[in-house]
Amino acid sequence: MSDPGSWLLGLGLLALVVGLIVYWLIALVVLIIPTWRICDRAGFSGALALFHLLPGIGSLIVLAVLAFGTWPNGEGKPADRGGQ
Repeated sequence: MSDPGSWLLGLGLLALVVGLIVYWLIALVVLIIPTWRICDRAGFSGALALFHLLPGIGSLIVLAVLAFGTWPNGEGKPADRGGQ
């Protein structure tokens, strides 16, 4: 016969798994949307932001491409200071 408290352990494990999935989805939305816009403005395909879906290494790939790649739209230029 099973332990009467085992259902509580199962419920806690389920809550942990669901919580981790929700946290992961929120983190992805927070990362993917801004990265998509940055990639578009830099001249890259916005789909580059989908590398964030790869656990562990995906964000490093995106950062490496943005940091060390040649931007098709050119590097950011300082704002015009109006005659200085």
